[in-house]
Amino acid sequence: TMKKRITKNARERQITRRELVGGALAAAGVITGVPAFLRGQNLNNKLNIAMIACGGRANANMNGDGGGRPRERNSQAATPPGPPMGIPAENITVLCDVNQDAVDAAAQRFPKAKKYNDFRRVFDSPSDFDAVMVSTAEHTHALATYLALTHGKHVYCEKPLTHDIWEARLIRETAAKYPKLATQTGNQGHASPVRRQIKELIMAGAIGPVREAHVWAGRAWGLQSAASAEKYDKPHGFYNGIQITERFKEEMPAPPNLYWDLWIGPAPMRPFHATYLPGPRWYRWWDFGNGTMSDLGGHDNDVVFQVLDIRQPLTVEAVSPIGKAHPELAPATMTVTYEFPARGSAPPLKLVWYQGEGRPPQFDASKMSDRAQLFIGDNGMLYNDGRSGPKLLPEEKFKDYPTPPESLPRSPGHYIEWIQACKGQGPAPGSNFLYSGWVTESNHLGNVALRTGKKLEWDYVNLQARNAPEADQFIRRPYRKGWDGILT
Repeated sequence: TMKKRITKNARERQITRRELVGGALAAAGVITGVPAFLRGQNLNNKLNIAMIACGGRANANMNGDGGGRPRERNSQAATPPGPPMGIPAENITVLCDVNQDAVDAAAQRFPKAKKYNDFRRVFDSPSDFDAVMVSTAEHTHALATYLALTHGKHVYCEKPLTHDIWEARLIRETAAKYPKLATQTGNQGHASPVRRQIKELIMAGAIGPVREAHVWAGRAWGLQSAASAEKYDKPHGFYNGIQITERFKEEMPAPPNLYWDLWIGPAPMRPFHATYLPGPRWYRWWDFGNGTMSDLGGHDNDVVFQVLDIRQPLTVEAVSPIGKAHPELAPATMTVTYEFPARGSAPPLKLVWYQGEGRPPQFDASKMSDRAQLFIGDNGMLYNDGRSGPKLLPEEKFKDYPTPPESLPRSPGHYIEWIQACKGQGPAPGSNFLYSGWVTESNHLGNVALRTGKKLEWDYVNLQARNAPEADQFIRRPYRKGWDGILT
């Protein structure tokens, strides 16, 4: 059996609560509030960035706004002439991943970067970096992000921001304590000009007051009927030709390049199995992810939050063809209905989320995409699928409707706005944690409603469902020993 290669700078050992929390607070006491970059320690005017995760989404994030990946689905991917832009224009000084192969591959590109396997150890040397990009699996997002914030570091975290509702509230409130830190959640479309165009049309009164919004995403990964799984969930929904509907009892060794104990992190320990990796597989297990609701919901429900300025729902109700929620696996298909209160002069809003096979009553397969949003106002509808700009419906009624003037600031780029804010050269990024924390909470609430089987009456102040105390177990999870002292 091949022996695991342990990176030179990684100290893979158990960490006590006192050691971890004490070290974090000591470091935070010295450096929080004034990041190293703003203290003039980075004399070449580049951010030093620690990459927590180096493979998968992290590869895209290391190239963020560098020109190699389009920000719009209908834009052309081309490397712009001139000096590097976005993340490639900064310094990657730390590489960390539980997959040694990912660390080694990234080190080929950044040979001077320090290398780790355990992200907790990254914060033993906080002077090595000014900012952190978190691209791990969902169940460790909040822990790495919290350590970064409390060590005075700017943070970019992939969506969903956290694994549960309590973590989302903690991260949002912690970020509020460090106003000089720039934060950004990885829902790249938040920076798109299309979002501004939608909001400008609604602000202009094109469709009148908006009372309903429907959001759908056709991805059907997760627990579903055998027929649907055959149609929508291959290959990741199967193992050796058998649909994944429960844990497989066979045991197998973890790959030699993978530190399985570190990958499991705060989740309950379980033996390695091929049904947990890669992303489209762990995504569906409650211990590690929250299915399509928290993933694509982080992109698509965000459109409604951004455009209509909603924050906390009053009630949440979820239904799925699978019936009662599975104790371990998220559903492929689910419909969630939210009721939001009035905001200023805007009326109350009903938001309906459809994942998998669900679609709104107004859906027209001949004219609409399998992933889109529909805003319903008193005077018409606005459709958006991110491909050709917003469309007012019915088309005949709005064929001569003028495009409103650009009144909202455009983003220089999802990653660039974060970099500029880190350097004190721009406003807070659009999807900063004080904003995205609300989106994350609401998305997770959809799953909580399904798992309790009730229409939840949500008390956002006290972080509880008034009519369902059994929801508490899904609002805040316990952490495995060794990982239970990080979030305080």
